[in-house]
Amino acid sequence: MKPIELKEHKVAQKHLPSIPIFKSHKRKKLPEPFKRLGGKRIFSTELVDVSSDHVILMYWRDGEILTDRSFYAHLFCRLENGSLSPLFEFHWHPSHKGFHCKTPCNTTYDYTNRMLPGAKELSLKTDSRPDPKRAEDLSLLIMKFCHLCGISLPNSDEESRTLW
Repeated sequence: MKPIELKEHKVAQKHLPSIPIFKSHKRKKLPEPFKRLGGKRIFSTELVDVSSDHVILMYWRDGEILTDRSFYAHLFCRLENGSLSPLFEFHWHPSHKGFHCKTPCNTTYDYTNRMLPGAKELSLKTDSRPDPKRAEDLSLLIMKFCHLCGISLPNSDEESRTLW
């Protein structure tokens, strides 16, 4: 994907319609590339449409201590055939990398229905150590992801104002 194409996706109007709910995730509930994702430590959202062409998925992995936990968020473009093409992966690993992301910028690989192995990885400034197990920190991680992807946040209802 060329940088100009990626920028078009970023600036496209996208809106998170409501606060995502994270539930215990069962295997084979989501399409590829997340079919094998699951287990008692994984809590995920459903696929959430943020525009007619874009969808997001977020999940976090629990652990006994903070360094065992992690947070992941993905932005996809939905293709005409229903497949998902990844545009952005956001990762938070308190144990070793902090915030980082991947994009398919300047790659020639076909990542349809896949994550972004081998794609460019960018480090992001880590100014805190949020814990995805805490609701307020999970909200901060969601806000950071949405900001990076150009997704506007809900703000019209009372519940949204208290969390965002």
